[in-house]
Amino acid sequence: MGSWGPLERQLRSKLPEDYKSLVRLYGLGSFLDFFFFYLPQSRNRYVRLEAEISVVCKIFANDDSLPYPVWPNPGGLLPVGRTDNGDYIFWLTEGEPADWRVVVWDRGLILDACETFDCDLTTFIAGVITGEIRPTAFPEDLLPYEPPFTPLAADPADDEEPGWPASSAYGPVRLKILTPDAGADGGPTSDDA
Repeated sequence: MGSWGPLERQLRSKLPEDYKSLVRLYGLGSFLDFFFFYLPQSRNRYVRLEAEISVVCKIFANDDSLPYPVWPNPGGLLPVGRTDNGDYIFWLTEGEPADWRVVVWDRGLILDACETFDCDLTTFIAGVITGEIRPTAFPEDLLPYEPPFTPLAADPADDEEPGWPASSAYGPVRLKILTPDAGADGGPTSDDA
C-alpha cells in the first residue's frame, strides 16, 4: 500500500479514513455495475483521483446553481466518484474529514441537482447496496443486483474493458461487501477466512 502523505500534501487536506480503507481493500471496480470511486495513482487518468479532482472542479468552478462552493474553497465539493450516467459523487468538505458528507450531483437536473446525504462514503455505499439510501439520480431499478461489487483487473490485458486498470499502489485486495450479512464491524465474517 502506498503512502497517503504525498497525495494529502498535494491536496492540502487529509482524506477520510473510510475512503482510504475502501481504496486499500476494494481497489478499482464498480458498485451495482453503476457507480465507482476515483483511485489515487491509478494508471487510468479517467479514474485517477488527482486528475479527476482537477478536471471536475474546473467544470463546476463557475456553476452558480450549486448549493455549495467547489473545492479547494472551504467547505467545498471535492469529487470522489461518478456514475455510468455521468452523475458526480462528491464529499462535502465541511469540518474534519471523518465528518465529510456525501453529495450526489444529478446531471439530469438543472435546479436542485445536488442531493446531500448525512453519512460518510462507506455508509453511503452500504445504504445504496441495501436500498436504505436511494439517490434520486440513481435508476429506480438498480436493485437487486448481484454481485454488489465487481472488481476490475489490475492488468488491462486481463480486463474485458481495456483502459480500466486498478491502482498499482493502492489495491486491489478482497473485502467482504458491506451488507447485513457482513460481520458486526462491516468486515469479513468467519466464513470469509
